[in-house]
Amino acid sequence: MKILIYIVLFVIFAIAAVVGGDYFYDQYNASADSSDFSTTNSAINSTTSSVTNSTTKNNSQKLDVAKDTQAVSAIQSKASGNKIDQKGSTALPQLESKAPPHLQRGFDWSLPSYAGEAKYSGLTTERKSTNKAVKNRFLMVLWNQANPQPGVFDFSAFEKKLKSIAPQRALVRLEVNSSCEAPDWALKQMQQTSDKSLIFWDKAYLDTTRPFIQAFAKRYAANPQIIGVQLGLADGEFGKAADSCKDYDNKNGWGEFWMSPPERQEAEQSFGFTPETFEQGTIANIDLYAKAFGKHKNKLAFTNIGTLFTYGEGSDAYNQKLKNIAHYVIDKGLGNRDGAIERWMSYTDKVYGMVFSSFTDGSCRMDFNEDFADKIEGRYWGTENEFYGDSSYVISDVGPIENGPYRFLITSLRTLQMRRNFMSITTSMDKTDHPDYKTQEFLVYLSRVLGKTKENTPDAFVLMGERYIAPYRLADQMDADCVKRDKQKVTVRSFGQWLQESPQNTQVENRPALKVSMPKSENYWYQGFYLPEGIDYEYFAREAKIFSFDVNDKLAEIRCQDGCDVEVKAIFKDTVKTSLSIEVAEGVSQNLETLGDNKIKTATFTLNSRFNNIKQNSDLMLRSGQHAIPLIMLRMNLL
Repeated sequence: MKILIYIVLFVIFAIAAVVGGDYFYDQYNASADSSDFSTTNSAINSTTSSVTNSTTKNNSQKLDVAKDTQAVSAIQSKASGNKIDQKGSTALPQLESKAPPHLQRGFDWSLPSYAGEAKYSGLTTERKSTNKAVKNRFLMVLWNQANPQPGVFDFSAFEKKLKSIAPQRALVRLEVNSSCEAPDWALKQMQQTSDKSLIFWDKAYLDTTRPFIQAFAKRYAANPQIIGVQLGLADGEFGKAADSCKDYDNKNGWGEFWMSPPERQEAEQSFGFTPETFEQGTIANIDLYAKAFGKHKNKLAFTNIGTLFTYGEGSDAYNQKLKNIAHYVIDKGLGNRDGAIERWMSYTDKVYGMVFSSFTDGSCRMDFNEDFADKIEGRYWGTENEFYGDSSYVISDVGPIENGPYRFLITSLRTLQMRRNFMSITTSMDKTDHPDYKTQEFLVYLSRVLGKTKENTPDAFVLMGERYIAPYRLADQMDADCVKRDKQKVTVRSFGQWLQESPQNTQVENRPALKVSMPKSENYWYQGFYLPEGIDYEYFAREAKIFSFDVNDKLAEIRCQDGCDVEVKAIFKDTVKTSLSIEVAEGVSQNLETLGDNKIKTATFTLNSRFNNIKQNSDLMLRSGQHAIPLIMLRMNLL
């Protein structure tokens, strides 16, 4: 009987030992998962033989990588935020990486080594720049100097300028819009306003300018040093004083194709200007230039394809005609040069290729029409981004010079989104820099990404935040629910190039962050043109724990069909200690620990992916393990 009792007790103790051992083993590992279990990324990826691991409450130890690969795998899985099953595998595979993830201060504008400047693209200045990224200059051809007599053409002065800037190339403006720069013999055949603008819709103007335009085109249209020729009409004001032509500082018209209400009123009352003569005369000038430049008409840069030729009472009919003119320019094969990107949320009309997409929270994503991009490829498609520096007229328009680096960053990213291949800047940018935005490095970056296509772009990006537009500025986009639903303001939460914020982001907690104030006392930093009533701010980031992004399908098909190596660069403000990782359909990256030191950083992850959907309209996810982070921008280098 005693023997039987001993046997039963032995079995009970054996069962208890097994069950209890498993219980305490599970409890120990649960404790290890929940305690301060931190491992540096450099330790995980080190080529040395050991990894230093902060222990649980109970002990500390060093793991030999060569001897204990299973332990290292567990650490890597912990870093990627995945659970380990009984076989040691992870729910999502750990992505292999050629380089460990890392942090650096400020924006990272580095590009792959193959990223050179596109053949037909670049930065342009009016004066010599000290920045080697600026490869183009702006030059003028004075009509009265180059065509002193009927049928006599002397381009020697221009030729001398052209040779002096070589090997730099030239954007050219033919000065045929003001009587101050017209030959005396030509003035006898044309009409001019009291401000000295030439009456461009008059047949006499066409007949008088035609030989000069043809002579210039015959000599220079095919010249590779000439990158563009501005087709400027109207807007040739020097002032009403009889001697105003003698002082170039009086010039207030640059052939940028617009009219103030007083100028329009004079044109209507004294020179037969009507919406019909406006359209007919403009198209006749377009045809003149297009015929003269022939197969090189892609170099012609028409200076206004927007929705505003004039303003005030009676302007609507002219602006409606401008829409017809804009489509005529594009269909004719000419290029464009706009001049107000300093107002970075302007140029939102469909004629510029912009498309507004609606999110479920009522906000908009501002995209670019890829069919439009294909249509304008190979043309001069430029902009001016010039209101920077300490000149009094600049400060009066845009506020203190301290806001320049921020404005230049946002305006230039809009320039890239609109696929502008040329951008004119002021030489004051040579002296502009910022410890976080890294303006001088950004200029080099711009020179290497302007004018790129899906086939050869070295990167893609999306800028986060929240920016506002007065609804009446978006009359052309009223087919988008996010535009027509809010009568007070339209909210734009992101814009980019070949990389888009996914609608999935509205399904998680996601809010605007990093408020940027643009007070009325500083002229709204030039944004009053489109800002809704009562708003003098925007947001530079969005804060969340999960961000989803969609890579352009055509880009992925062309560049990543069999998988491509990329560097994903998340620019954020390091406000909290958390763990960052990147997830694609193939798996998840190693984790990267933030410091929470409140500095703007770039987190870089190197991985390979085909960018197939993780979820619908979501090819790429950025995850923050413990806390939400304010994400400013996501950029992706195609290695």
